[in-house]
Amino acid sequence: MIERKLSIAGILVLAAVILLAVSYGSVHIPLSNIISILSGHSEGLPETWKLILWRIRIPRTLAAALVGGVLATGGVATQGLFRNPLSEPYLLGISSGAALGATIAIVAAPSLLSGAGLGVIGTAAFLGAMIVTFTVFIAAGKGAFKLPSTLLLSGIAIAFLCQAVIWLLMTYNRDQVERITFWTLGSLSSAGWSKVLWLSAITIPSTIVLASMGRVIDVLSTGYDSAHGLGVRPQRSAAVILAFTALGTAAAVAVAGSIGFIGLMVPHAVRLLGGPSHRKLVIRSWFGGAILLVLADLAARTVNPPGEIPVGIVTALLGAPFLLILARRKKGEGRLDG
Repeated sequence: MIERKLSIAGILVLAAVILLAVSYGSVHIPLSNIISILSGHSEGLPETWKLILWRIRIPRTLAAALVGGVLATGGVATQGLFRNPLSEPYLLGISSGAALGATIAIVAAPSLLSGAGLGVIGTAAFLGAMIVTFTVFIAAGKGAFKLPSTLLLSGIAIAFLCQAVIWLLMTYNRDQVERITFWTLGSLSSAGWSKVLWLSAITIPSTIVLASMGRVIDVLSTGYDSAHGLGVRPQRSAAVILAFTALGTAAAVAVAGSIGFIGLMVPHAVRLLGGPSHRKLVIRSWFGGAILLVLADLAARTVNPPGEIPVGIVTALLGAPFLLILARRKKGEGRLDG
């Protein structure tokens, strides 16, 4: 009964937040008029309102929900697998790989690149994220899933290498520095229906797989040796979980750039509210991440209209104090997990 109530509450809160986000912006559209437009009874309403809703705000808000949700579920998976409360998907080098791919597309010959629904920069970012992720797995070796620290160290090392190449490219392409910086800080300004469909096709299946493997993550979080004793094939299971985590995160970063703290902050907050079961954590964290990023994107585009600030700045301003509060609460326990 409690589980059902929490699920219903998550759906209702997310729906309310989405309606709020599509209502406010540089042009305010009253909620009653939004409902009229969505229901097809929009006679007499300005055409500009309809264009703003259908072409800009609704796809952007849905993209924010999908990106926030998949980043949060990725945080749940990596924290459980690596048994490290400070883990998040970006530690695998996914974000740095995407940033490098996007930077190369920006400074090179974008007319030679194309991608269904993603565009030039998004396609390059997605390819960069996936290439770097596979490189991290190969560099870590066969024992990576038995010794998660090896995988994390490989991810961090390759992430620094990608960042060094990005800085080098920025040094020799100063006219593109502002564009590269804005992308790497995260933005949903280019989100359209094609990107929403593309995100849905990748992030929703990834989330379903992670939720279905929640009990396996529970077992793996106790230690790979004990998991093997309980009948779980730890390396194969961990490989599947991390593959879908990387796929979903790469899709999110390709669309929205690098948006930090969601994969780190949301799982902790949800764990404090609802317990450590990873199957429930994945589902609840998806709603939590979706709600958080929709609100963060709303703030990013309304704090200084008609311009906007990178949404990654908003999540960092929220995430840093959260982690400080969390660390203070756990002072003396030697641990950060809920």
